[in-house]
Amino acid sequence: MGCWATEAYGGSGGTRFEDVTEVVGLDEPLRGMHGHTAIWSDTNGDDWPDLYVGTFADREVEVYQERGAEGPAPDRLLLGGDGVFTVDDTLPEAFSRSSGGVGADLDNDGDLDLVVARNTDEPEPGQNPTQVLENTEGVFQVVADSGIPEDLGGRSVGVLDYDQDGLLDLFIAEDRFAGETSVLFRNEGDLRFSDVNAEAGIPEGVHGLGVAVADFDGDGLSDIFVSGSNRLFLSHGPGQFVEGESSVFEWEVYGDEDDVAGASVADVNRDGLLDLALGQHFNSTLEFDETVSVRLYLNEGDGAFRDVTDEAGLEPIPTKAPHVELNDVNNDGWPDLLTSASSGEGPALFLSQGLEGDVPVFTTPEGMGDPQYWVAAPTVDYDRDGRLDIFLLEWEPSLPSILLRNVTETGNWLQVSVDGENGFGIGWLIEVLDADTILGAREITVTQGYSAGVMPLAHFGLGELGEVDVRLTPPGGAEPILVEGVGANQHIRWPDGC
Repeated sequence: MGCWATEAYGGSGGTRFEDVTEVVGLDEPLRGMHGHTAIWSDTNGDDWPDLYVGTFADREVEVYQERGAEGPAPDRLLLGGDGVFTVDDTLPEAFSRSSGGVGADLDNDGDLDLVVARNTDEPEPGQNPTQVLENTEGVFQVVADSGIPEDLGGRSVGVLDYDQDGLLDLFIAEDRFAGETSVLFRNEGDLRFSDVNAEAGIPEGVHGLGVAVADFDGDGLSDIFVSGSNRLFLSHGPGQFVEGESSVFEWEVYGDEDDVAGASVADVNRDGLLDLALGQHFNSTLEFDETVSVRLYLNEGDGAFRDVTDEAGLEPIPTKAPHVELNDVNNDGWPDLLTSASSGEGPALFLSQGLEGDVPVFTTPEGMGDPQYWVAAPTVDYDRDGRLDIFLLEWEPSLPSILLRNVTETGNWLQVSVDGENGFGIGWLIEVLDADTILGAREITVTQGYSAGVMPLAHFGLGELGEVDVRLTPPGGAEPILVEGVGANQHIRWPDGC
């Protein structure tokens, strides 16, 4: 398979969503949870997105006795298929503090394994540490002695081949309340990992809640941004990093629990450079009535960034907005900025209106002022109709997590993925072009926003365009691959999908 198509929807104006949580079977299985990680991944290779939901299961039993739950639920894997989800009863049981994760092929066998980060700096008996779960024909088992320390206070997980040896490595952010030291783990093969911070040039004391992995300086190698400490590490040849200029990423804080959170990467102004958006996990918005913007940074080249938050019209938000995601929700050709803050009836979504000069300009969502927010809000095309749906991950057991189906009359679209023999394309730069004009650029990643994992694909809105060229550039300095005359409104998989 690897290819599907739809008809055009004939519009690219506002947005419209409908709550399909109960209809698709996601309500009852997610009761009894302090939801804290959501991972979209095709675990069984059937081309339908599956959903792993992790929870903080370390509170008193009565905390979870809401909405009919008898107590805390374990982490769940929900298998997707033709618009419905079913519980995977074979998933190893986990009651812990699951705080982030991804799906990635870590053993080069053509399927997506799972990494689940656990925020357990002092694990108690019965709690699960950060784990690698090996995928064998859709069935998972925990990898014993993966090399990841049990006392790692893990948060978000980045995936990259930092040394270009053909095996995907892991960067796991650790927050400032745990050990304060994020770790780059080298994949040694056979799903075993080793700490290579010292030899790779990653210093001690790099703490964070979020991670962005992308080629920010255009040398064909993955760089790492850690949000929280807000530090940028640029590749300096395979296997080595040097710290970039990070002063532009400094934020004013108002209290002891104000942290920069999720990170998202996309080309928002069509210059071919990968830009960066950052979310905020500022308790001061709830405790001291502060308002805090999510921020947007334009890539100026060579690893330099410019803060354009105010110019872009990104108004301050009166609640937490830990998850951010740059993606074209209405398929008009311009990436929008999704946050996990509430705007009354749904997430606060800043819609792009195109450029003023080289800066994208966004509309302010109506209805902001509600203190509600969600831990994460990763997008997915769960029903394969070319429109990005949103999963709102809920922390409070008294409230449900929500799947919002996108029913917007959108513009045309294109999705590009890479097959499993090429690592599912993680680290590949995907560009869509109209003749020689770049319409958009994204790097295939499985890390997005805060505490979330996403499908390894690049989604582009095309507006009224019915055909584009696609340029795929593998990491490590490989020659780009140009595919000309690709029709809109389909998902293609390189090399054999359509």
